[in-house]
Amino acid sequence: MSSTAEVFAAMKEAVVSDSGKSLQRKFKGTVTFAVGEKVYSLDLSSPSNRNVSEGDAFDGKADLGITCSEEVMGKMIRKEVQPQQAFMKGMLKIKGKMNLAMKLTAVLAATRKKLPSSKL
Repeated sequence: MSSTAEVFAAMKEAVVSDSGKSLQRKFKGTVTFAVGEKVYSLDLSSPSNRNVSEGDAFDGKADLGITCSEEVMGKMIRKEVQPQQAFMKGMLKIKGKMNLAMKLTAVLAATRKKLPSSKL
């Protein structure tokens, strides 16, 4: 099982790589993830500015805010639950643009590819 820090390190690797350009074209937005006690920011707002960082880089003004536990984030990464299912079951809270939330699966899939298979 991977830690939250490892998941977001893999997410950063995914968004700054060449494949991150196509991900940015699909996603086009900013996200703040509140996972357990930690906060991470994902910026896919422009082709030149693709990044993942610790903390709220958008001062509460991200296009999408996602709140979940570390356990739920792990389940989404391991494909034990889809983000839409987690939302419907109340395991995941969303604030902001719902159309970006629907595209979260693409970001998680790209992250999964960058995680070592032993960490899944």
